[in-house]
Amino acid sequence: MPKPKGTTGATKMKIMAIVCHHNELGQESYGYCIWQSLKNFFLMYLNNCDVRNVYHHLKELCKLELLERSEVLDLYANKRCLYKITTKGRTMRNKYDPYLKILQKSSSSLSKY
Repeated sequence: MPKPKGTTGATKMKIMAIVCHHNELGQESYGYCIWQSLKNFFLMYLNNCDVRNVYHHLKELCKLELLERSEVLDLYANKRCLYKITTKGRTMRNKYDPYLKILQKSSSSLSKY
């Protein structure tokens, strides 16, 4: 049974953790890289057509004011949407912290090589 719109389930919390982790590393968070992180670290949305589901979650997280979206131009003058955690989103850290720890542990083990 699907969750009602406007809820914050595990997938949204994983996305919040990814955005937070990217911020901690000084990296940008945009839809495609968030999707790649979901695939690589959480084994979710493994098919290329699944990227649209990530954008749906990002849109809802922005609507809930947990993330904010800004548009920038890349080096080739293509529009890119970047995502950052809002103050309201940071208050939910206890919900996405377990996923953040997975990302932090994964990146620290990768940096050893």
